[in-house]
Amino acid sequence: MHGLNFTAIDFETANSKRGSVCAVGLAKVRHGVVVDSASWLIRPPHAVGEFAPRNIEVHGIRPADVRTAPRWPESLRRIQAFAATDSFVAHNASFDRSVLRGACTESGLPVPETAFHCSVHLARRLLGLESHKLPDVAKALGLGAFRHHDAGSDAETCASAVVAIARRHALHSLDVLWPAAQPARSR
Repeated sequence: MHGLNFTAIDFETANSKRGSVCAVGLAKVRHGVVVDSASWLIRPPHAVGEFAPRNIEVHGIRPADVRTAPRWPESLRRIQAFAATDSFVAHNASFDRSVLRGACTESGLPVPETAFHCSVHLARRLLGLESHKLPDVAKALGLGAFRHHDAGSDAETCASAVVAIARRHALHSLDVLWPAAQPARSR
């Protein structure tokens, strides 16, 4: 597992708008081991900061919880400092990538050029499961219970799931776990 290095990331949002980030979780993996984690609440950008009842029901974060939380610009700096040059891995990466992009757009910040890999796609490819939701993947890999929709817990579980899949299949780097698409052959 010497070359398996990445940062797992998970976001929660205040409503259905992708820029309405209200929490982040991070888990750093070095040589196939989760070595550090962090999570915190985020005050969503003002224009998209209203909390929807459905989102509160899912993650339990309320407007009062984020009243004194850092805004997106500070949170983005912290995320970038934590991840450094790592690629991100997320369970349903298209969602988390769009939250990062949306929060930057809502805050008038440039969107960082960071590679994202999707653990859902990895699980679909390498695990013969009926469902690829994070709790189902974690259970199939024997990872135990976790607090689903808690950004920190989700990021740590995503990281542990990727490491477990990599071990199970003897795949020791991101390039092997997520091989680049092969160019189409001309006929």
